[in-house]
Amino acid sequence: MTRLLAELQTTVLARAIRLFDGDLDRVTIFSVITRDTYSFDAGEGLAQSVSAHSLAMSLSRPYETVRRHVHALVDAGWCERGPDGVRASHAELRSPEIAALLVLIHDAAVRFVADMARAGVQMPAVGMARSYHHAAGVQAAIDLMLAVVDTNRRTHADWLELVLFSTIYAANSRLLNADRELAWHYADGRKEPPLSLRVPVRTSAVARALGLPEATVRRRLARLLADGRVERHGKKLLVSEAWLNRPESVATSIQSFSTVRLLLARLGVNGFPLEDPARAYIAGRPAPVAFD
Repeated sequence: MTRLLAELQTTVLARAIRLFDGDLDRVTIFSVITRDTYSFDAGEGLAQSVSAHSLAMSLSRPYETVRRHVHALVDAGWCERGPDGVRASHAELRSPEIAALLVLIHDAAVRFVADMARAGVQMPAVGMARSYHHAAGVQAAIDLMLAVVDTNRRTHADWLELVLFSTIYAANSRLLNADRELAWHYADGRKEPPLSLRVPVRTSAVARALGLPEATVRRRLARLLADGRVERHGKKLLVSEAWLNRPESVATSIQSFSTVRLLLARLGVNGFPLEDPARAYIAGRPAPVAFD
């Protein structure tokens, strides 16, 4: 699950960060606004708004920081003001760039569910479900990524460090994610994948994949290397399997799994075909982010 969540996050952020000129905070705040105000129906009506106070509380960020980014999003046309806060601009959500991003976010979530099912994870049983609308998949994907942030607050206090960690892990896991039997064999942490199945990645490749300045990435990587979350393999980077198997990391994964189960159940209630996830793709299975 951790590998697949890393792949989900990397797929989405590799596109989204570029749209917001490398500002990860702005990506996050716009994502939450979109999650809360993206209508489930296909009509043209505007959805409800969300206040800056609510955003700050849900993200555990300072109110003044969130308010500054909200003002910038409104000024740039990404969001518009409503009676009780802001909402994602209906016109902006239909623009080619954002529409393509929403499809990617949705299909990355479908891929995550499909790969979880393929790995043998039992999907939650749901009763009566409403008719499925892809907005539910977009919201589920955003919730999955926010859940990763929330459950990792103790192990990755800084979100950019978590993003870099996840991106490196996604790059390292390319061979394992592509092979169901290998992924299952090394799923429980008792067998460490051999180096032949872990693909080291260059710092420059991580920076290019995310569209971030290499100097910024190198500066933030220093802490991950210093505390052992990431190790050097020659001139390339590997997430530490020993660090992943620490009791604190395992406890975080268990908490994440419980949250993921709840989100999958909610997705099923919203009509998502948990019994055959691939039916929900809009554009098809997204390709993994390239690190070459």
